[in-house]
Amino acid sequence: MIKFEEANGQKKLTYIVPSKEINLAHPESQYMFRRLVEKGYSGIFMANIMGYLFYANHAFVGMLGYETKDDIIGMNLADVVFKNPDAKMEFLKRLNSTGFVQDYGLSLARKDGMNVVLSVTASTIESGEGKVIGIEGFVHDITEKSNFGEALLSEKQKLEQILEFEEAIGSIKEFDALVQCVIDRLTKVLDAQKCSIMLLDAEKKTLKVAGAKGISDLIVKNARIALGEPIAGAVAGEGQPLLVKNIEYDKKYQRANRPTYFGRSFMIAPMKLDDKVVGVINISDKTIRKALNKGARLNYEETFTETDLRILCAVARDVSVALENIELFKELNSLAVTDPLVHIYNYRQFSKSLDYEIKRSKRTENALCVIMIDVDDFKSYNDTFGHPEGDNLLRRLGQIFQKQLREVDIVCRYAGDEFTMILPDTNIEGARRAAEKIKKAVEDFSFMKPVTLSIGIAAYRKDLSQHELIVNVDKALYRAKKEGKKRICVDASA
Repeated sequence: MIKFEEANGQKKLTYIVPSKEINLAHPESQYMFRRLVEKGYSGIFMANIMGYLFYANHAFVGMLGYETKDDIIGMNLADVVFKNPDAKMEFLKRLNSTGFVQDYGLSLARKDGMNVVLSVTASTIESGEGKVIGIEGFVHDITEKSNFGEALLSEKQKLEQILEFEEAIGSIKEFDALVQCVIDRLTKVLDAQKCSIMLLDAEKKTLKVAGAKGISDLIVKNARIALGEPIAGAVAGEGQPLLVKNIEYDKKYQRANRPTYFGRSFMIAPMKLDDKVVGVINISDKTIRKALNKGARLNYEETFTETDLRILCAVARDVSVALENIELFKELNSLAVTDPLVHIYNYRQFSKSLDYEIKRSKRTENALCVIMIDVDDFKSYNDTFGHPEGDNLLRRLGQIFQKQLREVDIVCRYAGDEFTMILPDTNIEGARRAAEKIKKAVEDFSFMKPVTLSIGIAAYRKDLSQHELIVNVDKALYRAKKEGKKRICVDASA
């Protein structure tokens, strides 16, 4: 605490600590004190009883968007920090009640217009007679932390919306209605202004727009992109999703942003059936709409994230399956239930089998677990030894997985280098033991180079839908990869 005293007509500023007093009038003490407060990252301020600032360190000045102390000294604390009258009254109410306020959060616009979130800790300054003569405090900029919290909430809301996605599109029987539903929901969940679904004409090897939002009718009608042609055609040709954070600096597709696009970030995800690309989904112009005082709105360009891409890929998988139920794709019903490359069940059969096992688990109340596996650094393996060897690796892994599991267990190729296993009548511990067997068998096998796996496990609960169970196991797999790969992670909600 800081105390002001007056003796023989001289004022003395003293800093009180539990064991002793340091007289700041002493040159060395004064230098140490000023160095401490001026070099720190925390904002420090002092104001008189009327709220007028008579001291502020450099950190405090910078946090509020001012350049020098002279710009702020003499201003009222309410004018630079507590601009919101309600926030000011609440803060003063707490301060008057106890003489101390800790971690009081508030949002404000700095002098330069930037929005920040601050945490204020303050106490009253007392004279030697115990009379309150001012306020002193510390301020921390918690904008980044606040934004992170808001981002987590936003991602949670996105996932909750995606959980409803599969159910919504699964009941649609008309192609145009399906396309419109997907576009409307995707643009809402991903805060995007533009979205298009393009289908592949297998004979002509070109992509054609089946439906779009935010794109001119002329483009929708006439656009044709050859398979392999940048950028949507390349994604369709390679069968791999694409996230571009800034087209003007992208290593692979660098170019000037086109005037018809507001944002420079976009995503494209392939739609596949049995590893065959049937189309792509394009998403662009991610924006945050911010309301202004007079009701107007401004768009602020944002960058799509890895989480956004995962959501888009999940939707693309669901849409691919939904297309099977549309008359336009009825001929695809003749395709086999096994993956033509790995010779194990494909994604469609996985979905049907899981639906059956969930219903059986509800009826019998027996345990049910799902394992999801991703081959670590599979792209590097492909690049080193070529795609034929990569295909051989996937086939061999399918054989190893089947050998290590029971006959009742269902092994499927989920997508690319991802595999899933359905384990009926198996709890989390049993699934973990099975995963450990698989992991060890793969690590012990002599491939062209050592191969490791990232594995996620999730258990079915009677309140879960099929999609929720898949989301849970996918999150566990994602955590295994994020924590360093070559490991097994169990769904945290299990």
